[in-house]
Amino acid sequence: MSTLYRIHSDWRWIIVVLAIVAVARLAVGLLGRQPYDRSSRILTRLFGISVDIQVLIGLVYFLWQGIENDLWPRYRFEHMVVMIVAAAVAHLPARWRSAPDLIRYRNDLLVVLATMVIIFVGVLLLPGGINRWEPNF
Repeated sequence: MSTLYRIHSDWRWIIVVLAIVAVARLAVGLLGRQPYDRSSRILTRLFGISVDIQVLIGLVYFLWQGIENDLWPRYRFEHMVVMIVAAAVAHLPARWRSAPDLIRYRNDLLVVLATMVIIFVGVLLLPGGINRWEPNF
């Protein structure tokens, strides 16, 4: 079980790196008034997929840990709900595929930033918040 927790914990860095790269690319596109290109589309999709993978790993860990230890503390439910909301927000760029380029850049940039804020709030709900490094069994 600690392996699954470690994977869930370490996967966050993939999300952080993708978020930084996506924010940089989307900001350059927006400020440079560039046409919305393939790299922007791929980055926003990869970001959404990486959040989905994180949520999936977290859900498996949540269920497994609860069944194994007969324990589902409230903070885990809160964390799970907030992270599912973050995953839903991360997929909003699909809603404005036909929008003009600058609107797509702006909206995608705001989605990535909003998703990261929601994820940060979700992490703060855990005991130890952002300083949580080891499993709390």
